[in-house]
This record gives sequence, C-alpha cells and structure tokens, in this order.
Amino acid sequence: MKRVLLGLAAVLLLLVGTVVLRTLSIESMRVAVDPADAAPVDVAAVARRMAGGIRFETVSYYEYGRFDAGEFRRFHDYLRETYPAVHAGLELETVAGLSLLYTWRGSRPDLDPALLAAHLDVVPVETGTAEEWTHPPFGGFVDDGYVWGRGAMDDKCGVFGLLEAVESLLQQGFRPERTVYLAFGHDEEVGGDRGATSIADLLASRGVRVEYVLDEGGAIAVDPIPGWEARLALIGIAEKGSATVDLVVESPGGHSSTPPRETAVGILSEAVAVLQRRPMPSRIDGATKVMLETAGAELSFPFRAVLANLWLFGPLLEIAMASEPSLDAMIRTTTAPTIIEGGVKENVLPRRARAAVNFRLLPGDTVETVLEHVKSSVNDERVQIELSPRPTPRDPSRVSPVDTPAYESLRRAIRQVFPDAQVVPYLVLGGTDARHYGRVSDSLYRFAPFPFTVDDRVRVHGMDERMRIADLGDAVRFYRQLLIQTAGPGQG
Repeated sequence: MKRVLLGLAAVLLLLVGTVVLRTLSIESMRVAVDPADAAPVDVAAVARRMAGGIRFETVSYYEYGRFDAGEFRRFHDYLRETYPAVHAGLELETVAGLSLLYTWRGSRPDLDPALLAAHLDVVPVETGTAEEWTHPPFGGFVDDGYVWGRGAMDDKCGVFGLLEAVESLLQQGFRPERTVYLAFGHDEEVGGDRGATSIADLLASRGVRVEYVLDEGGAIAVDPIPGWEARLALIGIAEKGSATVDLVVESPGGHSSTPPRETAVGILSEAVAVLQRRPMPSRIDGATKVMLETAGAELSFPFRAVLANLWLFGPLLEIAMASEPSLDAMIRTTTAPTIIEGGVKENVLPRRARAAVNFRLLPGDTVETVLEHVKSSVNDERVQIELSPRPTPRDPSRVSPVDTPAYESLRRAIRQVFPDAQVVPYLVLGGTDARHYGRVSDSLYRFAPFPFTVDDRVRVHGMDERMRIADLGDAVRFYRQLLIQTAGPGQG
C-alpha cells in the first residue's frame, strides 16, 4: 500500500509540475508598436457622409426580384460624388449588376494584391417596427453622438471606413506598391451567392492570387467574457457553416373530436424535442483552440493555467462553456428550431405539419454529418427529413493561418490604433462574404475596427441600429494604417 501511495504522490507531483511549467512557458503575443499615422480625421464629416449613404434603402432579399436595383445604383452614384479622389485614382467595375470592385494599381506587379471587403446591402426592417425606432431606419440621422439607421453597424460603416481611408491616403499622395482591391458585394445578407461569388470568379478568371482578404466578422468586444479584463480584438480566422433541415409529418387529418393517439403536430413536436435533447457533441479544436491558447497568455491564474493545459482541463472547460450560449456555440454545431407550422383551425387536425431547424456547423462537421445526425436522432419513419434549399447549405470554412506576415500586420495595425485591446483569433459564428474568396487566397481574415458592447450587438439586424461617431475616426485610422503597412513602400 505504501508503494501505491508513493506512486500516486509521484504521479500527482509530476502532473502539478507539468501544469505549472506549461503555464509559465506560454508567452504573451502582445507586440511593441509604433504610433499610428497621425493624419487627422474629421469625424463629423465622416458621420455626415455615412448618414447620407444610410438613406439609400439597399435591402437584399432571398427573392432576387425584390431587389430595388435603382436604389443600389443611386447609392453607387452617391459614392462617386462623395469620394472624387477614389473614383479618379482607382479603376471601378460593376460586377453582377450591383456589386462594386475597385482596383488601386500598385507599382510592383510581382506582389500579390490585398483585398478589403465590405457589403452594400442591409437587412429589411421588421414589418410594423419602423415607428418604434428612435429615428427612422433609413433617415440617416446624426444625433446624440451617433449615426442612426439600418446599415450603420452592418456594414455601411465598413464601406465608408474603407473609402474614407483610401480618399485620405490619395490626398496625401500615397501610392501603393501592392495592388489593393476594394470589394463591395450587394447580397451578403442573403449569402453573397451573386455579389462576392461573382467578384471572386472574376479575379480567379484573371489569374489573380490575393495575399490576404479582410472582411467583417470579428470586432472589438468591449465587455468580454468573465476572466478577461482587457478589450478583445477578435480576428475571425474561420466561420461556421450553416444548414437548415426541414422536418415534415403528414397525416389523414380529420376532426379534433376523434383524434388519433398521435397527431401530426405531436409527432413533429417530439422530433424537435429529441433534437434539442441530443445536441451534436462539443469539442475544443481548430479556431476556438487557437483563440483560447492565445488568450491564455494574457490571463491571470487560474485562467492562465486552465488554457495552457487544455490537454488536462479541456473536458471541464467544455462543461463550463456549454452553460453559456455564446460560448457553447464556439465548441459545437448548434441546433436551433426556428419555424414550426401546421393547422388552420383549433378543431381541425392538420394534414401536414412542418418544422425548420437551423444548424450552425463547427469546422470539422459537414452538412452531410448534420443530416445523418438528424436522421439517427429522430429515428422515426413518419418524419420526413430533408435539407432546405434556402438559404443554401454550406460547410464551415477552412481555418486561415495565424503565422503569416498579413496576420502579423493586421495584429500590429489593431494594436497601433487600439493599444488597450488584446488581439486574439476567433471563430465567427455567422457567415460573411470572406468565404467566397477562398479560391483566390488562403488567408481570409474577418475583423471590423469597431468596439461593440452587449447593447450594441443586439442592435445589429435589430431596432435602433447606430454607430458612435467617435469610433468612425479610429476605423479610418485603422484601415489607413493597415494599407500603409501591407501595401506601402518596403513591403514584399
């Protein structure tokens, strides 16, 4: 027994020693940076120009015929009038009818270009809610320190931030060595299958290979999760996939006074309940693992010890993360019943009942594995199971590298403009246009230089969308700094 106890003590000491050594060995990824470009930004003027752009109702719909092409074209005209230097110095092509591709030719064709993306379209305003907004959703009001309106946060702020940065660099006489593309899709909110896809196809047909792509997706989290005191600058290095599965139950129907033991609604409800009780398994890997390990270097004990030793504490961390929806979504393919329908009257048994269940796929899972999971979990031949064609099912993106010069330049530019922010890789839970550019680049990054609080995040796609005027200046400085670092003299 004594030998057993001594052996256990030795194992315990070895375990503790390993944990301590690994905790002490991880190094901070913070880098010393030079000050950002000091050229002033007239934020009031930027706000006025962006407010003018919000007044164009560039709403996208799954039914392409509902697009107001005239409104998009009037927005294009507004951009031409508002940014004369950009439109004099860059080549402009209209792609897929309504998307825009700007080309800023560099002096060194041997360098692969950079591509910075944003999107022109916005989501609709929910019917019947426009009167509840503080200012009309397409009014483009500047008030109380904010620019108000649909698209202020998603993503006309990106369009105007990029154009303001390029306009000011042109006025300063800056000329890039690396060619720079500005790609503004017109249907990101419905998948980007026409806009960004067509831009990527066009570049690929010309044999273009892009050094890096920067799109929306990550941001600066002002109120990060417990354990983090600094603001988090989240660079998306991958994004989840998406698939919606339709569950359909058909029955003879009839009068509710003589129902069968199980109605179509009852059978369907049980199938939905089964899927919620049996979520897909969790795991810490890929982009989420990179994020946690990078962030761990900046934390105090015991968080630092946990994240430095995921080989030991990973299972416990998964349990803790699973209790918070925003963290649970980072470690598993999520299951979200979003639509259930059937029946026309309270005393009529419906002949057909349908539910739609949306899955957001963790990298490593596929649309096919999700479909198999649904079939094996429901396991009821009375329930018809099939993929919904809309929105188009998509597998998760691949994970972009974090050891490239482009990622380092992006990280450095963030620190130059937001010195208090801790930069970490991130798994984007939604979808962006960035994934469409995978055919022309291996380095797809997703970061918008805007600080968002919890209150801010609920406004995206919601009511009272707005952008702080003060934050517009930092956004312009960031884009300017990134362009100077990645396309200016001395690059390559």
